[in-house]
Amino acid sequence: MTNDPTASERIAGFLTALRPEDIPADVRHRAKIHILDTLGAGIAGASSQEVDISRTALGAVYGTPAPGSGAPLWGTPAELPALGAAFVNGIACHAFELDDSGGCDHSGAVVLPAALAAASLPMAGSRGGATDGGTADGGPHVGGASLLHAVIGGYEVARRVQDALGGYDSVNNAGWHSTGVCGTFGAAVASGVILGLDTEQMVSAIGLAGSFTGGTWSFIGDGAMSKRMHVGRAAEAGLNSALLARSGFTGPRDLFAAPWGSFLRLYGRHKDIDQSRLFETLGEEWQIERASIKPYATCRSTHAAIDVILDLREQPGISAESVRTITVHTSALIADMCGKADVSSLVSAQLSMQFALATALLHGGVGLAEVAEQGRTDPRILELMERIHLVVDPQQQGGSAEPRIEVQTESGTIIVQAVRAKGASTNRLSDDETISKFMGLATTRLPEEAALSVVENVMELESSNDIAPLLRLLAVNSEPALLR
Repeated sequence: MTNDPTASERIAGFLTALRPEDIPADVRHRAKIHILDTLGAGIAGASSQEVDISRTALGAVYGTPAPGSGAPLWGTPAELPALGAAFVNGIACHAFELDDSGGCDHSGAVVLPAALAAASLPMAGSRGGATDGGTADGGPHVGGASLLHAVIGGYEVARRVQDALGGYDSVNNAGWHSTGVCGTFGAAVASGVILGLDTEQMVSAIGLAGSFTGGTWSFIGDGAMSKRMHVGRAAEAGLNSALLARSGFTGPRDLFAAPWGSFLRLYGRHKDIDQSRLFETLGEEWQIERASIKPYATCRSTHAAIDVILDLREQPGISAESVRTITVHTSALIADMCGKADVSSLVSAQLSMQFALATALLHGGVGLAEVAEQGRTDPRILELMERIHLVVDPQQQGGSAEPRIEVQTESGTIIVQAVRAKGASTNRLSDDETISKFMGLATTRLPEEAALSVVENVMELESSNDIAPLLRLLAVNSEPALLR
């Protein structure tokens, strides 16, 4: 029997001792950019079928909270109790594949909905009776610095769990959707920071989160909505774990390496597991720095190829009419994940390399209008998709592989090697580009003035004593029209 601290205890000790001012300024800035990006995706996602169905289902269970007593459903006039809001807003953030990646994989859509739902609760902002300040009416009070602490902590743990399992490729090759498996931990610790958990409570929240995890890639066969549910469920379950832990419900202190029921051994392959990835370099390497922002409304694994097609499209003689065939030489994982020429559902289209490249070639981008039913079933797109083929290149590995694109035109063949996708952590969008993306998404539901106020609030979070005004900006008076 060893007295060495467990991985959960190391993580919890780090997070509960961490203070916002201890976090490097550039890391806090990166968190603000990802918060803004996630809010944009979630506000626009309010128009999705998945959100509409979820609201109907959960409304029947929860009822309608008294105005101001629940947590807002972003981009709508509605509220739900905190757990329901975390679930629905999580689904909204991922509904159109515009949320960030490179975390657990989709950390923002899990961490932020859980943290903001936690911030709506009466016990938010307190630890051992202390508060961030308190509101005039005695309600919850969470400062902007606390939100940054929570979000950064959530990204930190979610990515570290994935890495300890061997990384994105290892988890997904086993058939697990990494966001559902790893994201719950990010949501739990982010909620725990907002709720003021002490170290022992945070250990329990992490341990409890392990019993809420799951989600398989079986949706790939028919484009089912369960992919979106994995994200909402992770956000909801993480908040649930933190709430239970705060009230004294205990979770296992050695979740990750327990002799019987080790989380890492259950989800990971023995040769890939590395428990030290959970805690080594805490406070030195910040995982939010590894996350990426998506410029296109499709699976991240299609983005490097989209970049190539958009660049070629600018060359003379390259057009939808002149291209005879496009051959994408890529990894087996990407071919399996994105090689189906299927637009029968929104999920299927967004996971289709053929659709992504046909749309980029024809329209010069892949946004909400293009992935909507009318856009994805355009006969011109369908005809172009028939000219696009995927070939497995054994030299390429994993979901981040940079494919080789071979384009045959009327005048010859062009071969281009893709580079790191635009928006990746090593090829970042500028802040202005991300803000522009946010404005385009947010103004599908918010007045422009309100959207600009969201930008201002988020970019000045450190100086905010209360994020309640930011939460109020996310609500609107009208219901969204569905984007199918």
